[in-house]
Amino acid sequence: MAVTDREAGVRGPDRLVGRLLGGRDGRSRAARVAVPVLAVLGALVVGGVLMALEGVAPLSAYGEVVSGVLGRTRGLADTAVVATPLILLALGITVAYRARVFTIGAEGQYVTGALAGTALATVGPLSGLPGPLLVIVALLAAVLAGAALAALTGWLQDRFGASVVITSLLLNYVAAAALAWAVRVGIRDPGSFTPQSRAVGAAGLPTLPGTGLHLGFLFALIAVPVLAVVLRRTRFGLRVEVLGANPDVLAVNEARPAAVRLAVLIVAGSLAGFAGFVEVAGVTDRLTPAFATGYGFTAIIVALLGRLRPLGVLVAALLLAGLSVGFDEAERAFIIPSSTVGVIQALIVVFFVAGEALSRRKGR
Repeated sequence: MAVTDREAGVRGPDRLVGRLLGGRDGRSRAARVAVPVLAVLGALVVGGVLMALEGVAPLSAYGEVVSGVLGRTRGLADTAVVATPLILLALGITVAYRARVFTIGAEGQYVTGALAGTALATVGPLSGLPGPLLVIVALLAAVLAGAALAALTGWLQDRFGASVVITSLLLNYVAAAALAWAVRVGIRDPGSFTPQSRAVGAAGLPTLPGTGLHLGFLFALIAVPVLAVVLRRTRFGLRVEVLGANPDVLAVNEARPAAVRLAVLIVAGSLAGFAGFVEVAGVTDRLTPAFATGYGFTAIIVALLGRLRPLGVLVAALLLAGLSVGFDEAERAFIIPSSTVGVIQALIVVFFVAGEALSRRKGR
């Protein structure tokens, strides 16, 4: 028997998204901004307590985190590079969640896009294309692959009533298995002793002069205002909002909710696939089994912390990327578990959700 999103228990996320988008809940703009800020501060405080229990001076550790971002020559550049896939992934998640389409498949779409773009750039007849053209073709392949995987979840829901939450989550494992097979068999570098693809070579993204940043960061920055305009000024953006508010109203206006839902998933998958190959072409240069690092799941935190708004996504992505880069430096100076960043990110979500519930109750 088919499992619907309602049966899969997505009422909790639905309520949270309603709180993030609700502008008439009696709260001021300052109050809505204060919740994510206090959530981050609260998570850092608890993280500091946990480090103190491990015998690490929290203030010294956090000082090293800040120094790792602001005190090094490449600190800010590294933060921007780490933030690039998070921005692109979270923008896609923003579109989906604003429409109350709760996909958890960004990680699989990210991996699938990276795999498709790398395969096209390293094997087959198109791998010999000139550099700029090869970059464009590989990015297009990544976008189409990510969109196709996302569209599959929409088709399964429309055809069989299957939950997008469940199918998108399970497809992450399919993508991970495809990556493992590809780097060992399908597109493996024959000259390597370890499982990995050939280097993308001419399909690599150029570095922005004088910055140490690859071109992908510029793509991510451009995507923020573009998506903001699309959501606010276009018919598609209106349909996204209406689908999230009341699908029945959308149907009355001669737009099938299923078609709009599919379009939303395709946009989210396209951005995820694009992010995947941008990471390969700008950072890793080739695919390995370790490519799936959980960016797709971290991006959900980024989207929620950014209140499902493009500018908020940019700020949240830079913040979490800065924590990641800073803690990498702090781990070299102090005996800090490598899971510390993950714990703090989880605490941010807990405090953010709790803060939303409390502030909304007080605003009534």
